[in-house]
Amino acid sequence: MKKFLLIVFTLGMAFTNWADVTATVVQTVDQPITTRAGTWTYRVAEAGDYQIGIAWLDVKSRGRVDLRVFAGGKEIKSLRARPGLAPLRFETRAEDLSQGDTIEVEATPATGTRYRIGYQVAFCTPTFVGARVFPVGDFGARGDGKTDDLPAITKAVGAAKNAGGGIVRFDGSKIYRVIGRTDLSIEPVFDLDGARNIHIEGNGATLMIHPPDRMAYIAFAENIHISGFTVDYEPKPYYQGTITDIDVPNMTVDIEVPNRYPVPDVGISPTHAPFFGRSFIPDAPGARWGHGHNLYIEKVTRISNERQLRLQIRKDAKGSGTPNASMRPRLQHAYDNGATEFVVPHRVYGHLGGNNIITRSSRIKLSDIRYTCAPYFWMSILSNPGPVTLTNVDIQTPHPETELYVTWRDGLHIKNGRWGILIEDGDWDGAAMYDDTFALYSRRQVLVSCAGKVVTLKPSFQGRETFLWQPGDWASFWSADQGILRGMARVVSAKDVAPPHFAVTLEFVPASATVGDVVLHEESLNRNTVIRNCTTTRVGTESSTTRFRGTDVLFQNNRFEEFDLRLEFSDRLGTPRARDVVVEDTTISSVEGRVTLSRPLGVVFRRCTLDGVDVLCRHGAENVYFDKVAWTNMTGNILTLSRGSRAWLFGESSRNGSSLGLADWIERDAGSTVRCATPPHYGYASPPLQR
Repeated sequence: MKKFLLIVFTLGMAFTNWADVTATVVQTVDQPITTRAGTWTYRVAEAGDYQIGIAWLDVKSRGRVDLRVFAGGKEIKSLRARPGLAPLRFETRAEDLSQGDTIEVEATPATGTRYRIGYQVAFCTPTFVGARVFPVGDFGARGDGKTDDLPAITKAVGAAKNAGGGIVRFDGSKIYRVIGRTDLSIEPVFDLDGARNIHIEGNGATLMIHPPDRMAYIAFAENIHISGFTVDYEPKPYYQGTITDIDVPNMTVDIEVPNRYPVPDVGISPTHAPFFGRSFIPDAPGARWGHGHNLYIEKVTRISNERQLRLQIRKDAKGSGTPNASMRPRLQHAYDNGATEFVVPHRVYGHLGGNNIITRSSRIKLSDIRYTCAPYFWMSILSNPGPVTLTNVDIQTPHPETELYVTWRDGLHIKNGRWGILIEDGDWDGAAMYDDTFALYSRRQVLVSCAGKVVTLKPSFQGRETFLWQPGDWASFWSADQGILRGMARVVSAKDVAPPHFAVTLEFVPASATVGDVVLHEESLNRNTVIRNCTTTRVGTESSTTRFRGTDVLFQNNRFEEFDLRLEFSDRLGTPRARDVVVEDTTISSVEGRVTLSRPLGVVFRRCTLDGVDVLCRHGAENVYFDKVAWTNMTGNILTLSRGSRAWLFGESSRNGSSLGLADWIERDAGSTVRCATPPHYGYASPPLQR
């Protein structure tokens, strides 16, 4: 069999309408249909971490193709592709490579097998060799903790941007106060819109930010690194009080605020009506972990002195995402269960701003950053066409012995990643975030009409994002319930038409595609996301939660306390089915939480410990594998299956130390199955659409 060899040293193509990522994408392969074996090679020009993304192998005839990926002389992935409705995906990471190493992709077809293959290689590591240094002190920053240093910092960052890049350097021994405008507009400390080749080097400095400002706004940027900061807010976006009375009929909560907080503002919020606080019911006397509810506040008044306050609770949550939710049952629960404390938003700055934004950017890294709290959301990481890395980026209260708060909403809010994000070595007070610790998601589209090779699509949730649909991307067509895959095809072009619709031209439309079908953009499903070596603590008033609606996600070597893991499927929110999720060498413990798998298509738990945590497989969860999973400290069932869900237990999985009698602790309905055996063709991250 003849083999062809392609060695690529040049940069890859730019993404139309996206950020220019030509310095990040270092190799692009798009091999037309062939029957020949091939090896494609990239020789590393800069040491660091790389990703293989937008990676697929499409078999066009009977037969098979064996795929092997090598990096630095070592095999890092081996898969076999067969013909079917979906191409084989092979996104992967190649880390810690040295200059001169090679990344090789090798495809070997069986005799006569026709196939095509495509992928890109991206450089993940920001580099600043020979970059000019811009010390913020040279631009007037004092770092005395009192002077507003935002104007000086803005000048330093602007100078680096105008120079085409550079290192903006802080004195690690100083506290930089950031105030800016006082009209409630949200300003970034680091405005990196359109920036290239900038390292914001904190060296351990503290940023004391006035809410609602944010640390960073990174948009249409490339080769950016922010490192080495402690970030705090003054004034704090919250305060706490000891509950002295709960009056359910009158919908009030009385609290006494300790002296560690400034005297709270009272009245009605000038920017948010309603806004919620949080009740706290400790799991044990004196514990700093427990549970509670969001309670929407109408106004705050003083009782007998400036620290004795009365919270007037609304009857509903009008104005929120769940406007008809009744507050009375929540308040009754707090009363009945002896709630001891209440976390209250700052009248002006609670629920306002603060979130860092990374969007439409490439080769972005945040490292060695520790937040003590954030005013609302923490990180919004949205629609990035290139790699994003968070290393040792923490959010934890410095006083877990007293404080119950770090954010009012999501910690990490991740959407439409083209390359998948790497999150490593993060430590989070997840139970003190009053929404998801991290949420990973994308949205599905609905097929409105089809004319030849052109389909008209409508977003199932929120607005259209036509810019995501790039030439050469893959689109998948599913039945309305996502139970049947109709087929996949590559994108030729996309354009907006009459709102809210947009039109996509494809190489072909699957023959069985039907109006009302679900259509997914396969390249914005956050493929090759890795979350490793991370922890959550149980400090706070609820379980730490995560909601995943993506594909090809790896959890590795994490320890999550008081954690509620959810693979979510929701028609209301327009979610796709989760696919190829792997959780390995991870401990999840909880009193209140559980693992909920709603209609996923391929999930592996390998060498995990589920401490006091049961698993619920529902809505037709498919290909759920438990390989050497230890359920510990269990008092009830380990697994519940409903509505045609399918699961396998094997590899000496156990309950409270014993592998015997596991079936006695599994509940399932008549349409669901559990098999205590290794499933056929089981392997690492075996793609379910290729089985």
